[in-house]
Amino acid sequence: MELTNHSYLNSRKNYLSSLSSQKLSAERFASGKKLDRSGTDVGALSQASNRRIELLNDRASIVNLKNARSFLYAQETSLHRVYEMYDKIETLAIKAANPNTTEEERKDYNLEFNDYKEQLENLMVSRYNGKLLFSNTLMCGGPTNVELKELDLSTGGAKGGAGHAVRAQTVFTGSPSGTVSFRVNSGTAGDIYRVWMGNHCVFSAGGAFTGGDHTVQYNDNGPRTFTNNGNTIVTEDVNFSFPGNGWRTSGSARSGNSDLFEITFAPGEKTTYKVIPGDSNDDGAGNSNYNTYDPATGLYNNIITKDLPENFDRTEMTIQVETTSIGIIYEEGDSVSATGEPKRVDGSDEQGVVFTPSEFIRKIPTDAHGNIIELNSKGFDTLEIDFLLSAADAQELVDVMRGHGVNPETGMNRFGEMKCLLENRLGILGAEYRRIDYEVDELERQIVGDEDALGRITDSDMAKEATNFAKESLKMKLASEIMSNVSRLKDVLIPLTTEHFRSEVMSATL
Repeated sequence: MELTNHSYLNSRKNYLSSLSSQKLSAERFASGKKLDRSGTDVGALSQASNRRIELLNDRASIVNLKNARSFLYAQETSLHRVYEMYDKIETLAIKAANPNTTEEERKDYNLEFNDYKEQLENLMVSRYNGKLLFSNTLMCGGPTNVELKELDLSTGGAKGGAGHAVRAQTVFTGSPSGTVSFRVNSGTAGDIYRVWMGNHCVFSAGGAFTGGDHTVQYNDNGPRTFTNNGNTIVTEDVNFSFPGNGWRTSGSARSGNSDLFEITFAPGEKTTYKVIPGDSNDDGAGNSNYNTYDPATGLYNNIITKDLPENFDRTEMTIQVETTSIGIIYEEGDSVSATGEPKRVDGSDEQGVVFTPSEFIRKIPTDAHGNIIELNSKGFDTLEIDFLLSAADAQELVDVMRGHGVNPETGMNRFGEMKCLLENRLGILGAEYRRIDYEVDELERQIVGDEDALGRITDSDMAKEATNFAKESLKMKLASEIMSNVSRLKDVLIPLTTEHFRSEVMSATL
């Protein structure tokens, strides 16, 4: 009967459908989750996955920004310490500038001043998480040039018995970006001139370096010690080949004519160079007669450049010459008797190796979408000169601190180191603090919105699921009642169809 009764079959179908729906509501109600299988809602699962990735990226960005804020806090703490020392140094300078101060008292003041200088120098090279806090070339009023001494094989240009040698000189520039310029002379033999930042060779006028440590002095036929421009050089004995394809300056190194290299580099930027040949090295069109020049690109085929990585922040710069002849990188004032020397933009032709740093701006990503915050580099004067040994020098130190008079190096009015710290460096820090705090607040608000959206997608609505559970329970009960009634109706109909009244007429026997 159940197999042919439409009401029973329909009720059974409704019962099973309500049972399935009730079970799903019970699972969601018990677990609090809305999505439990991919077949339920593929689109919602995709949206939920995207929201989770966004939340992970935003939380990682907040950690990155808070690390940057800690870096700024380390800078701020150090700059406040510098200001305190400047205040004490100014007091010492005022006392030493007094004409009634005795020489012995000035010596005592100078000893205390030297102690403060040492503390300033230690702060200048301090690091936070491996990153330099300050730039020792970015002073109030503009960057400071970094000069190096001459590099050649030995005093007077003699090779010191070496057939193949490397000379190098390393300085800390305070910035991983800037422009370095230097004059070279090698004649037609061809020598190699390189510039390194850290372990990256950003410029090589000649082949790549095939030796070991590029900062070490090398000879290929015996270690030796000799004096070069008053500096004692101890060379290592190594055996490595000269890569060749060096830079040639002129027909004769004895003419003194030099070529001027100017190389500009910065983290994440393309390294560029400019060559200004000396008169005897120029073909009249600005191109060297002795090196392979490509007029289509304006570059030389025997010059190699390399770009610094975007996150690079090392500041040790090494100038290197590798030679088998008489290669020289001139120092300040050398080769002044030669005619036709290449001139820099400022018209000078006697400068040695000069590095002019550019401001290094740290780029901190604020989110996963390419937005960044720029943190300016900051520096202060470490006051390297002994100012307090005379009243005049002490008064100059007072002027440096307060901003009186003219800077003899730049010809500009002094800004004042104490004023610079308060109005410039600490002011920049305050602006950077506010920008980072604003970005963190925005990310936190975005996280709240994403969590709310993710909750709407993945979390169960308890009231809705409870209502659905009760509704499906009621439907199951009704379907069960109908099926029960159908079953009882069968009990009535069976006797009617199986038990018959037979009269005598219909009675028969076999």
